Amino acid sequence: MRAVGAVLWFCAMVNWCGPAAAHPPSGHGDHTRGDAEEQAEPAMILPQIAGTGRPWSDQPVLSDPRRFQFAVMSDNTGGHRPGVWMHGVRNLNLLRPEFVVSIGDLIEGGSEDEQQVESEWDEFQGFIRQLDMKFFFVAGNHDVSNPVMHRIWRKHFGAEWYSFDYQGVHFVCLCSEDPDATLGEQQLQWLGTDLREHSQARWTFVFLHKPLWAYSEKALHVGNPDTTQWQQVAAWLKDRPHTVFAGHIHQYVQYARNGTHYYQLGTTGGSSRLRGAAYGEFDHVTWVTMESDGPHIANVLLDGVLAPDVVTEGSIVRFRRFLSDVQLGVTPLLIVPGEDLRSGTIAVQLANRFDQPVSVSVRLLGIPLKGLTLEPEQTVVEVPPDGVTVTAINYGFSHPLPEHFFRHVTIMASIRSVEDAPLSAELTVPVPVDRNYPCQDLDISVDGELGEWRGEPLAFSEQPQIFGNADQWKGIRDGSLRFRVAYHGPWLFLAGEVLDDRVIADQDRVLFGFDARSSADRQKDPRLGEHGYVVELTPSVEPRTGKVKVTPRWEGSVPEIEAHVICHATSTGYRFEAQFPVSVLTEAQGPGWDGFQMNAILRDVDEPQEDAIHVMWRPALDIQDRNTNYGYFYRSAVPIGAGR
Repeated sequence: MRAVGAVLWFCAMVNWCGPAAAHPPSGHGDHTRGDAEEQAEPAMILPQIAGTGRPWSDQPVLSDPRRFQFAVMSDNTGGHRPGVWMHGVRNLNLLRPEFVVSIGDLIEGGSEDEQQVESEWDEFQGFIRQLDMKFFFVAGNHDVSNPVMHRIWRKHFGAEWYSFDYQGVHFVCLCSEDPDATLGEQQLQWLGTDLREHSQARWTFVFLHKPLWAYSEKALHVGNPDTTQWQQVAAWLKDRPHTVFAGHIHQYVQYARNGTHYYQLGTTGGSSRLRGAAYGEFDHVTWVTMESDGPHIANVLLDGVLAPDVVTEGSIVRFRRFLSDVQLGVTPLLIVPGEDLRSGTIAVQLANRFDQPVSVSVRLLGIPLKGLTLEPEQTVVEVPPDGVTVTAINYGFSHPLPEHFFRHVTIMASIRSVEDAPLSAELTVPVPVDRNYPCQDLDISVDGELGEWRGEPLAFSEQPQIFGNADQWKGIRDGSLRFRVAYHGPWLFLAGEVLDDRVIADQDRVLFGFDARSSADRQKDPRLGEHGYVVELTPSVEPRTGKVKVTPRWEGSVPEIEAHVICHATSTGYRFEAQFPVSVLTEAQGPGWDGFQMNAILRDVDEPQEDAIHVMWRPALDIQDRNTNYGYFYRSAVPIGAGR
């Protein structure tokens, strides 16, 4: 017979699985509790506290001596995902149920090669030996899919269906593959006898692989014969308190059937789209707490169980270093004002200063979908320690779109260290949308004459942001700036014309805030550090040639850099040209520098005794400390990140 007495089966399980749990399931004859076991609820000694209030609630202590807890593990195979089942094993060792029951599909199976099948069972038994508590096997279609596999199952486990008792509760483990999606006559006859012999059980749990109630209902609904034999099982169970667990479909559903609940479980490693709870697609173990009033059921997601040492002092230090050493930067989406966008490129730079290789997966989110093409839609790259990689995402639209469609575009990057115990994090970086300001390649002669400069200068707004007493500012002729930026060979150039109705030579000046770092570094941290500079130019009533300092934002971080400057008065204010080394960029970015960010401030004093006002080119509250709202200047005509 396939059926086996619970006592004999239990002994075989002890020999094969190792020591029994602290409270092993009892034999069939012990399905009710004796009077000696009906112990009173232990008393809790509470302190005597004066007054009417108490620092505890009125709810009882959950200490019912008839309470116990067990877990159910679902499908491991059917397109198994390596490592998930063992993740469940480790979690159960943390949660400490009294025992664990399966619902089948434990190995991939599907083979008549005896050596292959034995090898798969050897691997799975290795998993079970790492489980601290007793594990009950249930056969699934992947476990007994042909006569060879049925024979191997019986060799290892002795029975394809069986039952056991624990704490007055009856557990029935069936084989839904007798044959496929059927309970055979011998199994059905055994089940009828077993249920009659345990009619006094306070609850009955039934475990099988396929949800035969659903198969039966479907056949009857379309007028086909029901070969599952489930209707007979349902009739036997109807008049006793019971719960049924099955799997196979890899989708969690709670059914209301036969006056109780039936459960079709999700996965514990089998194939799944894992779209989440709303779809019933998740990896989990089912946690059952048996109470006097029946079972209380919860589904514990595998990612929701954490060991006490999930974070230690050492690991948190290393994780913080991982977050700081892996830097993600995004070149801005630069546009020409007034022009719609049809295509372009957004470049993502990952700099890995961590001590392990890092894998990064990059996606573009929030971009309009209408007529969109992306190449690639998602990209995964691995960056070695001290390495840098740039990933270009090309986009295009069937019709041009205006700028405002791009204001909420972000880059989603999943980063993961490549090591035995990987660290991982999700980074979301907004894609800056800004104007592409020109930095032309021009061979400039610094002589104070601006005729050789090409293109329209950048100008202050007619209603600029002003710090200080704004009432002192009487309009653009009272204090404003038009300027240009260029480079050539080893030099950077600045030129500008200041409109100022009264120049105070020793107090008026122009200041340029200058961030020389790479795009990635600027995006990672907008604070101006050792590669942030201030270029300060002071006017002169008479034409004057001389030198000024390009001053590091952090004093003492790097030496000041001298710039060659010519400045002279005009009828409407003053004019200047300045030249300083491109090394301020190459020291921060290397010889392949692509651009920088810059802002401009005009300091204006109309009367020597008055406080100065500061007129801004790009509005910013902390221009001296951060690059926020600095303009983007790129050396190429259409830089990476530009829209076209």
